[in-house]
Amino acid sequence: MSAVTKKIVLIILFIVISIGLAFLIYFVFFAKKQIPDEIIVQEQQISGGEFPTAAEGGAKVVEPGSGIVDEEFVSEKIENQTITQEGVIINSKQLVNRDISSINDYSNLNRGIVYYDTINQSFYKVTEDGKISKLSDRKFYSLTAATFSPTKNEAILEYPDKRKVLYDFNKDEFIARFPEQTQDFAFSQQGDKLSYKWIDYYEDQNYLVTSNPDATNFKFIRPILDQAKNIQSIWSPNGEVMATFRKQVDIERQDIYFFNENDKNLRALLVDGFNFEAMWNTKGDKLLYNVTEPRKDYNPVLWVANGQGDGLGYGKASLGVNTWVDKCSFSNTDSNVVYCAVPDYLPMGSGINSSVAEDAIYSIYKINIANGNQELIAQPLVDNNRVSIDKIYTSQDDSQIFYIDKNSGYLYSINLK
Repeated sequence: MSAVTKKIVLIILFIVISIGLAFLIYFVFFAKKQIPDEIIVQEQQISGGEFPTAAEGGAKVVEPGSGIVDEEFVSEKIENQTITQEGVIINSKQLVNRDISSINDYSNLNRGIVYYDTINQSFYKVTEDGKISKLSDRKFYSLTAATFSPTKNEAILEYPDKRKVLYDFNKDEFIARFPEQTQDFAFSQQGDKLSYKWIDYYEDQNYLVTSNPDATNFKFIRPILDQAKNIQSIWSPNGEVMATFRKQVDIERQDIYFFNENDKNLRALLVDGFNFEAMWNTKGDKLLYNVTEPRKDYNPVLWVANGQGDGLGYGKASLGVNTWVDKCSFSNTDSNVVYCAVPDYLPMGSGINSSVAEDAIYSIYKINIANGNQELIAQPLVDNNRVSIDKIYTSQDDSQIFYIDKNSGYLYSINLK
């Protein structure tokens, strides 16, 4: 067989394998049941910590009746995007020398990071100047998760036996207990509401729900059937949106529906990819999201769109950055600026299975979502080695970035000013 013939055979073989792989990915990840028609769900209220029971049978996933999918004002990439890399920071300061990766968050009230120490079974806080102190003298044994209020010293604590409780660190008392069917809690930006999922033994009794943090004013918002993995509990800063629902259109696109607590019909967003995840900027007028793009080796790509009012979902544009929104933190002084940990390299398929990028090395970029400009600001070193970053947080005055080393779980800080 001649060299030319071999090349032709290899090219044909490559095309056949690529087509086969595309179909395989579609049927494995996207072939889903048809979503049933809309029904009306009666909202129910309770007080005194008693939870209603989901109605028996008949529940269907509800989509906004008049949601308009935005297919206009699309930009493949924001124009005039520039990348600068002057004065790249490499120095990091270690703040906590034990694994805190399982439970941690930035707390404006405590002006620093709050975290759970799995060894001492206690909560601590690390202020922006590096001082560590206990958040409570109480022991919290074997916690599996904690969701912190943005405005109060409270958190929803979750235990291995499926207990879920609201705990007030200031009062040192448990305020409310939630049923074991509840999961994926999210506080509103004002801290006065919760959204979460009610996952029952029977799928037709699965709901998106809301209540006050003390479990009063409980309401079933929408039935979600077997679509819990496609619901993201996430509040917009103005409270207009309490969750998103992603529905596959084809192998390359998803429709994103925005759910409102009062069942208001909101504009839907058509995204160019799948595995949509999002976060709002501090002002609430922009939505930052990542999607897995088949045309980008099935890796995550950051996009931005308008995030509120009549313009919700309009003006979507790719930032061309390969990372996930849970590795980003918005500036507290400029709502157009976000700091993101970005892998130096991602293997193909990282947007489908992030574990293939488990050992990726990260740099930190300052990104302007208004004009797309990107500035490389840090390539942190620990013991003279580049690091893999799990999460990052921005201090109140943007003078510091806190990050958690993915390998050790230790907490570090970087001075920006």
